[in-house]
Amino acid sequence: MINSPKPTGIGLDDLKKQISKLKSYGKKIKLKKIDLKKFDFKINNINTNTKKLILRSALVLLMITSIIALSITGYESYQASLEAFEVYLGEYKIGTVRQQEDVIKIMEDLETELSNTYDMDIVFREDLKFIETKIKDEFISSKEEIRDEVNAKTSFLVQGYVLKVNDVEIGALKTKEEIDNIIKRIEEPYREMIKEDSNIKEVKIVEKVEIVKENMPLYKIGDAEELYNHLLTSSEEIRIHTVEVGESLWTISKIYGLSVDELTAANQDKNPDKLQIGDEVKLVVPKSILTVATVAQVEYMENVKYETEYEYNDNMYKNEKKTKVAGASGLSKIVANEIKHNGILVEKEIVSAEVLEEPVTQIIIKGTKEVPKTAATGAFLMPTRGRISSRYGMRSGRMHTGLDIAAKKGTAINAADGGKVVYVGYKGAYGNMVEIDHGNGFKTRYAHLSKILVSVGTKVYKGQHIGNMGSTGRSTGSHLHFEVLKNGKSQNPGNYVK
Repeated sequence: MINSPKPTGIGLDDLKKQISKLKSYGKKIKLKKIDLKKFDFKINNINTNTKKLILRSALVLLMITSIIALSITGYESYQASLEAFEVYLGEYKIGTVRQQEDVIKIMEDLETELSNTYDMDIVFREDLKFIETKIKDEFISSKEEIRDEVNAKTSFLVQGYVLKVNDVEIGALKTKEEIDNIIKRIEEPYREMIKEDSNIKEVKIVEKVEIVKENMPLYKIGDAEELYNHLLTSSEEIRIHTVEVGESLWTISKIYGLSVDELTAANQDKNPDKLQIGDEVKLVVPKSILTVATVAQVEYMENVKYETEYEYNDNMYKNEKKTKVAGASGLSKIVANEIKHNGILVEKEIVSAEVLEEPVTQIIIKGTKEVPKTAATGAFLMPTRGRISSRYGMRSGRMHTGLDIAAKKGTAINAADGGKVVYVGYKGAYGNMVEIDHGNGFKTRYAHLSKILVSVGTKVYKGQHIGNMGSTGRSTGSHLHFEVLKNGKSQNPGNYVK
């Protein structure tokens, strides 16, 4: 910035006043005009001496006037020759010059040189100022001295372009075009998808993006490729992975391109060696600073869920129900806008929904009668306490159709669920046995009893004491042989008892 303040006074006004007085004095000493008509003689009668006197006086007056005029002009010329300018760069005086243009030319040359060197617009940090003064030639700075001082005292900024995302400064480059090209590179893969998928209607950056021209130190200007990579990977997000059969931190790390150490650090609440199916593992994965959103219009068929209504029957128990009308799903044609962020579906906006088939409402009849204590609950409890001595399955080449629970003779045996006793007595290899029909397709058998406490037709409740453990029939020791049958077929009791 160049400033040219008003001249500073050094007595110039006083000097002008003195010169004006001299001029006035010169006018006063002019010879008066001679009116020859006042004299009663003719000019030809003037003697020679008088003529000489007149000429001599006129010559003297002319000489005095010339001397005064030359003195004034010389003084003014001398004063003008002393006019100069003190030159300041910021707070520093860098010299004194006669012509401001000389310094301005030096600054312009330096600016051009720096601009060419860095291929950027240059802005000097310091202001250039001129203050008027008067000084002799020997104190005037040479162009070389001014140039050396400018080089020593000048610092500069460059004009660059800053990329801001949501008002946060991310980086700076030389030109706006470089930043524009980086954003286009990030969007390009998604714009290419439009060529393959005509349903994509829009591609845009989600965040607020600004490119601002600023003056900055040269070191802040970065590399375009580094800024591109920074935008792609310098943010993070946490995702959740649900552990499936056979997976470990090692296999999960390979899926997501992470290290085991990174996964361990993100999941300090879990033992890496004891992951269970269904465990949720946190993944801290790289995320792009910029989010590219795509909007695609899609059309698909969707089932419409049916509603369920209930009717009540006083003749049915509360735990009983039956279907009066079977429900059926309907069918709709959906048109929706799918919004994806960096290729991941984040939102679905329904544009229209046309029902092609109406759903059929399901009607269920439920009982209202209080359930008797002896009614089946549908869930079995463990009929006795003890040690599992033999499980359901093949044993010594033969199918073992029950669950054996060993304990001392006389240990209480309880009904696994409510029901009606349909068999009591000795039955071959089973020894003393009780069979209960639970009325819901299930039956249970209790074998090798030492004592039976119920009879056929007795209604028993869940957990009721029905006999004692023993070793009757084909048995090698005191235990209960417990069977579960569903619709007459043997089942694994381990899948039912709790």
